[in-house]
Amino acid sequence: MQDNATPRAILEKILNSSAFDRTDKYSALLTYLVECALCGKIPKEYTIAVDIFEKDKDFNPAVDTTVRYHMYHLRKKINDYYNNEGRHDKLRLMIPKGHYEVKFIPNRGDRVRFWHKLKGWDWVLISAILLFGSLALLFYLRYQSFSRVARTMNRPIAQDDPIWSSFFDNKLPTLLIIGDHLLIREYDIDARSFREEYIYSLITVEDLQDFAQKHPQRLLEKLDHGSLPHNSIFNLHCIEHVFYSFNQTPSIQFTSEYLARPTDLPKIIDRNLIYMGGFNELRQLNQILSILPLAYRYTDTYRGYIIFQDPQADTTLTFQCNKLENERYIDLGIVAKIPGSNMENYLFLIGFAYPAQIEIVRMVSRAEMLTKLYKQLGVTKHNFPRYFFLVVEFISSEYTAQDINIKYFHSIPKK
Repeated sequence: MQDNATPRAILEKILNSSAFDRTDKYSALLTYLVECALCGKIPKEYTIAVDIFEKDKDFNPAVDTTVRYHMYHLRKKINDYYNNEGRHDKLRLMIPKGHYEVKFIPNRGDRVRFWHKLKGWDWVLISAILLFGSLALLFYLRYQSFSRVARTMNRPIAQDDPIWSSFFDNKLPTLLIIGDHLLIREYDIDARSFREEYIYSLITVEDLQDFAQKHPQRLLEKLDHGSLPHNSIFNLHCIEHVFYSFNQTPSIQFTSEYLARPTDLPKIIDRNLIYMGGFNELRQLNQILSILPLAYRYTDTYRGYIIFQDPQADTTLTFQCNKLENERYIDLGIVAKIPGSNMENYLFLIGFAYPAQIEIVRMVSRAEMLTKLYKQLGVTKHNFPRYFFLVVEFISSEYTAQDINIKYFHSIPKK
């Protein structure tokens, strides 16, 4: 530490600078603080208020901010001095924020001057540059990671894939059918307006007619278009990859209109068919699925159980949706590839609740998922059956599947 003359010399030079020109109150305040420091004292806010600002003995720092106000501007004047006349001084007088103790530290000269010359908008600009630079780096790294994942996910399905190659090699047009809900328009007499809704228990037009007879006070009519389930957009996004891989373009229909009546079933003759949706929305496609020794039941609005009569073991297998702890569920889905009466292929991708309906489609529409499926089943592309039935269990939350388990796999002979 320097001798006592050095701090006083520094103080005198600061007080004679332009930053302290005609500022008697600030000069007195700084002098007082330096003298306290030389005497080894650290003054309190109350002491400064009484000694320098002539406050009464009942001065309350919590109410009166005079000392803090002047300390704020005193520090600014000291910074102005070191940014200009005192930028080459070897020692720097400073008063740390929140304290009233004067300290003398080595002066960093022009380096300090640069940062202290920055104004509010300068800091905004620097902060914006740093922020956008960080975001650009983050997006670049995420893009690289996403690109690697995307390249894997978007890899085309192999042309010799046992599920899909035999599906498309017959050169027949393909019909993509989505299981949708009956959409009903009801006239509200009180509101004098129509509202659109769907009633989960109404599956067919006959169901609607029976319901209307039982509730004649309700003015109901079926709309020409149905209501798409929430999972449909995900299913369409996934299945699009299959058609892209095989350079195919399907026609898309909804069961609520295209297959609402028994007389509609001949529409699918000489066409490959892919069905995506729930069991309740199969409608006339139930007649095709009935060739399997399969039964299903809903136990509540969205979940149920599947019963399968295993012809090989002569046993009855039951698979059931259940609620687990932590708001998780066992959800069920099936994949069934069934031969048509001629050369047609029928593929059913069905689930009870939304997680199963989403994941059952994703499972067969991504190359990496198909590879994983064949590995889990312990089969190769060469010995995978052309037609088959698969039961899949999903451990899921309300809307998202978290784990997938293959519960049953059975080949279907072509008759």
